[in-house]
Amino acid sequence: MQALKATSFEKSVFLHRERDAWAACENEKAAREAAEGELAKECEISTELRQKCSALATEAREAREKVAPLEKRVGDLTQESQEQRAVTEGYKGEVARLEALLAEKDLALNQSQVDLSAAQSEVARWHRSSAENEKRAEGKD
Repeated sequence: MQALKATSFEKSVFLHRERDAWAACENEKAAREAAEGELAKECEISTELRQKCSALATEAREAREKVAPLEKRVGDLTQESQEQRAVTEGYKGEVARLEALLAEKDLALNQSQVDLSAAQSEVARWHRSSAENEKRAEGKD
């Protein structure tokens, strides 16, 4: 009778542990799925930022193409008059603004890439953790 009670108790403990292991596994799976959703959002944002960066690179190239002849003209205008020098400074200001804008967008893209990399690392960690929990759960069966 005592042996039967001990066996029953062991089975009860085993079943509770197994239930807890499966619950932990489900929680890990839900966390992994949530992380994958976040990663998908981050990837989408990264893609949008890459497209914007590409567009900005095109704008910057076009701006540089426009700047080259303007810089030559600036040299010529500087010789002509003080009034024309003021116009030249306006061109330089526009070039600086475009370069600053490009630098700002480059920083934003770099930060997005860092964020994406961190999110990918987190998802990989969750995948490993989930796989380990599943292995542990299978080992207890």
